[in-house]
Amino acid sequence: MDKKYISVDIESSGLTPGKYSMLSLGACVVGKTNINFYRELKPLNDNYILEAMKIGCLELECLEKLKVYDEEVDAKNKNFNPLKVLKILEKSGEEPKKVMADFANWIRENTKDSKAVETAGPIKFDGMFTAWYFDNFNDGQNPFEYSGEDINSFFRGVKRNPYAHIEDMNLREQKHKHHALHDAIYQAELFEKVLKMIKISPKTEK
Repeated sequence: MDKKYISVDIESSGLTPGKYSMLSLGACVVGKTNINFYRELKPLNDNYILEAMKIGCLELECLEKLKVYDEEVDAKNKNFNPLKVLKILEKSGEEPKKVMADFANWIRENTKDSKAVETAGPIKFDGMFTAWYFDNFNDGQNPFEYSGEDINSFFRGVKRNPYAHIEDMNLREQKHKHHALHDAIYQAELFEKVLKMIKISPKTEK
């Protein structure tokens, strides 16, 4: 069966799912980044790691208008208040059960007659969160099953260099801003270039 790669990026309140929450989820089809998915989620609890929140809240769309007059929701401000952001997400974010059901449907719709393969950098982090959320909020139904490609590891294999990093390619001006969808698109563009280096189409690789 042909593979179809889905680039995934998540932002979270901490290091591991369950104890901490997925704040946002972005994904796109590698090779067709205009086909994409983005959601912001209600948190599981009030647990957080400050540094994780400073990163995960940089580009949350629910905060954009609020930043103009409330410095406590601005992750770059010294008065940043993570608990306040989590309370905002409780009201504005979507239920994880709905997000994961919608995400599963989106994956299936865009990988018909192909094997859906999750790609991320690193897959260990983003894939851990998506797998846990599918298991707990989608009755264990994960369209990716056990498949996944770590983009950096793939690139290191192509370059035959264990220290290589995919951003060494300097595809374009660095756009890694910690908006889940923007980052998913950026890494999809990088991964597509790697696939072309080994002359594999992102839509037909077997």
